[in-house]
Amino acid sequence: MVIPIIFRVLRTSLLAVICLQTLTGCPGPGDRLEPDEEGHIIFNNGSVCFSVKGGDDYVLKYISINPRGTNPKDEKIIFSPQLRINNELPCIPPSFYDFNKDGQYFIQASFASLKHTGRSRRIVSALEVSKGVVHGIRPNDMEILRPYDEMIKN
Repeated sequence: MVIPIIFRVLRTSLLAVICLQTLTGCPGPGDRLEPDEEGHIIFNNGSVCFSVKGGDDYVLKYISINPRGTNPKDEKIIFSPQLRINNELPCIPPSFYDFNKDGQYFIQASFASLKHTGRSRRIVSALEVSKGVVHGIRPNDMEILRPYDEMIKN
């Protein structure tokens, strides 16, 4: 009689632990989102560049350049692009992407560290082209992951 009661208690406890683990996830650093970094746009010799502080240790994993407001499922992502980081500035030459149409563009770039395995960064930038002139603009809160206290207040 005692064994079935102990068995029921252990079974209930095990079920509770499994359910709790399923609902909350595993503890550790893998369940936290790292905020994105905002890259400021610089127009340099016909190329659109954005700043990456301490970027000489990093290599570009992917880049996404799309008109602002593009549906996420329609965004074009280029993996392992042949763009280099010189003086903390990855530049997008007109031969890679031509910003010839007026409008606003959204750029996401992911970088991997050459020295520290597993350390990556995501830089987000936005720009506006008006009559052939490029101006950097701030990404809105739907385009960039920022800490709550840094969100743009309307």
